[in-house]
Amino acid sequence: MKRSFIDLGMLYVGKIGALAVGFFLMPAYSLILGPEQFSTIAFILSLVNAAVALDFGMSTIIGRDSADNSICEDLNYRQLLASLALVILFYSFLFVIIILYDFIVSSVNNNLYIQFYSLILILSSLIQNISISYLNGIKEFRISGSVLFFSVVFRGVASLLVIKFYKNDVSAFMLTQATISLAFAIFYIMLPGFLTKKSIGNRKIGDLFLRPPLYLSYILPLARKGLPLLFMGISATLVMQLDKIVLAHYASAKTLSAYYLAFTFNTIPILAVAGPIKQYFQPHIVSNLTCEENGVYRRHNINFFWCLILFVAVPSAFGYPLLKEIIHLWLGNNVLIEQVVSFSLVLLPAFALGAISYYPTVLLVIAEDYRFQSAFAIVTSVIFAIILFIVSAAGLIYIIPWLFFAYFMAVIVFCSLRSFSLNKVKICITDVIKYCPLALFIIAAAFGLGYVSSFLFK
Repeated sequence: MKRSFIDLGMLYVGKIGALAVGFFLMPAYSLILGPEQFSTIAFILSLVNAAVALDFGMSTIIGRDSADNSICEDLNYRQLLASLALVILFYSFLFVIIILYDFIVSSVNNNLYIQFYSLILILSSLIQNISISYLNGIKEFRISGSVLFFSVVFRGVASLLVIKFYKNDVSAFMLTQATISLAFAIFYIMLPGFLTKKSIGNRKIGDLFLRPPLYLSYILPLARKGLPLLFMGISATLVMQLDKIVLAHYASAKTLSAYYLAFTFNTIPILAVAGPIKQYFQPHIVSNLTCEENGVYRRHNINFFWCLILFVAVPSAFGYPLLKEIIHLWLGNNVLIEQVVSFSLVLLPAFALGAISYYPTVLLVIAEDYRFQSAFAIVTSVIFAIILFIVSAAGLIYIIPWLFFAYFMAVIVFCSLRSFSLNKVKICITDVIKYCPLALFIIAAAFGLGYVSSFLFK
C-alpha cells in the first residue's frame, strides 16, 4: 500500500510541473510578450499539441502492451524503439514537404527558424510521451514522474528568463523551448535501455540510433495496429486543438489570448489530476487482468472510478462557485480577466466531465476495442468541427465552451454503453454503475458547500 501511494504521488509530481507552467508561467508569458506575440505563441503551442496527439496511437499501444504480462519484455522494448522511429520519420518527412511547399509558393521564408524549432519541439514531445507511457507500463512511476517534472519546469522557467532578460520575441522563446526539449528527448531515448539493460543481455543504451535492424521489422505492424488510433488522434486534435486554430482566424488577438488562458486553467482537472490517476490504474488493471487475477483488477477498477470522483469531480464542484475569485487571484490585474472568467464558467464543468470520461475510455483500451473508439471519435469530432466553424464564423464565440460540455458527455454515455457489450470489461462497468448515485450525491454536496463558502469571500 505504501509503495502504491508513493508511485501515485510521483505521477502527480510529474503533472505538477505541467500545472506550474500552465498556472503560473502562462500568465507571465502573456504579460511579458503582450497580447499580439502571446497569441502567436498560443497558436504555435496549439499546433505542437495537435501534432503530438497524432502519434499513430503509439503512446496508447506502448503503454498498454508494456503492462501486458502475456507479451515478453524484449518484444515490448523493440516495439518502443520502432514506435519512436515511426514518429520521427513521419514528422521529419512532413516537415520537408512543408518546407518545399513554402519554397515553391514563396522563395523567401521568414519563418524557417520558427518552423524548425517547432519540429524539434514536436519530435521531442512525442519521444517524451511515448517513453513515459512505456515507463508507466513497466511501473517505473517514480522515474517517469520525477524526470517529467524536472524537464517541464526547467524548460518553462528557462523560457521565462530568456524573454524577460535576454530577448523579448517569439523566436527566442521557441529556440529555448526546442533546445531544452531536444536535450531531454535524447535522455528519454536512452533511459529505457539503461533501466533494463541488465535483464536483457543484448540491450544497449542508444539502440534507437545504433541498431536499427533490431526494430525495423516492427514498424509496419505497429503502424497497421495504430491506424485506428491515428484516426482517434486526428479526432482528439480536432476537439482539443482546432478551437484555438480557428479562433486565430476569426477572433481578435485579445480574445484568443483570453481563451487560451481559460483553456489552460480549466484543463487542470485532466492534465494535473486525472492524468496521473489514469496512468497509474490502467497498467495495474491490464497486468492483473492478463494474469487472470479477478479480484485484484476489479478492486483496481473500483478504486480508479472513485479516485476520479473524489480527486477531480468533487474539487471541481466545490470550486465552481468560487471560480471568479480564484481566477482573480491567479491573473491579478490582467486586462483579459473578465473574458477568462466568462469562458471558464462553462469550461470547468466541461473538462471535469472530460476527466471522468477517462474511465470508460480506459476500459475500451483495456479491451483493445480500438475500432469502435476510432469510429466514434471520427463521427463526434467531425460534428464538433463543423459546429465550431459555424459558430466561429458567426462570431458566437461563447458557444464554443458548450461544445466541449456536449462532447465529453457523449463520450461518457456512449463509451460506457459500449463497455457493457465487451466481455473483457463488462464486469468492470457493472461493478461501478451501482456506485453512481452515491457519487452524484457527493458531487452535489461539494457544490453546495462551495456555494456556502463563496459568501465568505464576498
